Amino acid sequence: MTAPRRLVPLAIVLLAIFATLGVAGVAAARPGGGESYSGGGGHSSGGGSGGGAVIFELVYWLFRIIILYPAIGLPILALLIGYVVVSAYRQQQNKDWDSGPPVALHHGIDLADVRRIDPAFSQVVFEDFAFRLFSTAQRARATAESLATVAPYIAKAARTALAARAPVGRPVVQVVVGALRTYRVEVPDEPLGPGARPRRVRIGIEYEANVATADHTYYSVESWLFGRDATVASKPPGASRTFPCPNCGAPWQAAQSGTQVCASCGKVVDNGRFDWVVEQISLASCDERPPTLTTEVPERGTDLPTYRQPDVDTAWSQLLRDDPALTEAALQARLTMIYTQLNLAWSRNDLRPIRGLVSDGLYDYLQYWVTAYQQQGLRNVLADMRITHTTVAKVTRDRYFDAITIRLWGTGKDYVIRESSGDRVRGSPHRDRAYSEYWTLIRTSNRKGAPVTTPACGHCGAPLEVSQSGECAYCGAHVTGGEFDWIVSKIEQDDSYRG
Repeated sequence: MTAPRRLVPLAIVLLAIFATLGVAGVAAARPGGGESYSGGGGHSSGGGSGGGAVIFELVYWLFRIIILYPAIGLPILALLIGYVVVSAYRQQQNKDWDSGPPVALHHGIDLADVRRIDPAFSQVVFEDFAFRLFSTAQRARATAESLATVAPYIAKAARTALAARAPVGRPVVQVVVGALRTYRVEVPDEPLGPGARPRRVRIGIEYEANVATADHTYYSVESWLFGRDATVASKPPGASRTFPCPNCGAPWQAAQSGTQVCASCGKVVDNGRFDWVVEQISLASCDERPPTLTTEVPERGTDLPTYRQPDVDTAWSQLLRDDPALTEAALQARLTMIYTQLNLAWSRNDLRPIRGLVSDGLYDYLQYWVTAYQQQGLRNVLADMRITHTTVAKVTRDRYFDAITIRLWGTGKDYVIRESSGDRVRGSPHRDRAYSEYWTLIRTSNRKGAPVTTPACGHCGAPLEVSQSGECAYCGAHVTGGEFDWIVSKIEQDDSYRG
């Protein structure tokens, strides 16, 4: 009669061990990648403080059970071993779960070689162009007429590939680029003198994106190959978000329907003679995968080594010498302010207060997730969030922009509640959760001085109120392109970042 009574505490111990293993990592739900952007599972690289003591205590009692009651303890041990093996197998199967790239991706490719033949080339400007073109073309792919509006920048073969994308003919209502990575750069080796035969510069960009029609959301990974004559010089950044004639700059209109001859200047413009054109599009995968808001998604990558640009220390030191008011402490204060304001706005499901602290592309990405939470009646609460450590990973400078990528380690309480009832859906309001990310800050290269460490307009100093188009409500200056102070343009996950 004693054995059955002993089974009760033994069962409790067994359940506790499994529960402890199951909560070692809670769902990631932060801005910039906390969602399971592409869905799936993962592996945990951390838990909460105090979890190790609980596990030690349970392991102690498990070994006592094995010694005192081997007929019961050994099967429990076998079950635990089986659980660990199966979990490891599933993690291996699902290791490409998040908003980052497939694990097989190589290191990021530096675009500095393009500046060797085009000193005006800016990676920040090019990536903004690539982002806007992707979003605009996806929205236009439903009809040949709408695709014709971007024809000067997307070759016929690439437009055909877009038009054939399922669901064919269905209008796209929302495009969110979660990741944009350079995977290929081709630059002619020899100097291009007068009379030389034009050759091509090519840049391959891999996108991860959510593309939504009225009733379906698709997660896609695709590669776009941009090409341009090597003799063409890059244009300076402008405020226009449209795609005019790449030769004369007039609003694009074809001279005749179905041709790529500009009605204003009479030039054929879809061949890369005047600006970048997408030569081909390759779709790696496209799956219907709506936003994942209630699934536990463990953290991963926090303990991975930092990907650092080979000459980052030299580049960082040079930047500080060129702008003595820009100190490491001042930049850290600016980063901390943005981090704090972003987490507060995210927790309130209202990103308007941080519109002037992030780029247009990042804002669109963040708003996608906030809207998804609102539509499901949920809210992701980030409490006691704090940065514990930072290191500079990359510094890129060109004629128009300075860009600094910083790896930050943070911690805090991260959980999701149902707005109507306050019930917790996932995560823990009591346990801190450690993580790390790569944040890229940009500022125009002609701007110098100490960063502003309060949420204020960098131009007029007024409280930060910025329109959806990026202008200060008080002085009307455009501030979301880093014109006056450092803003965050990208947030990348530690297991996704490749330099």
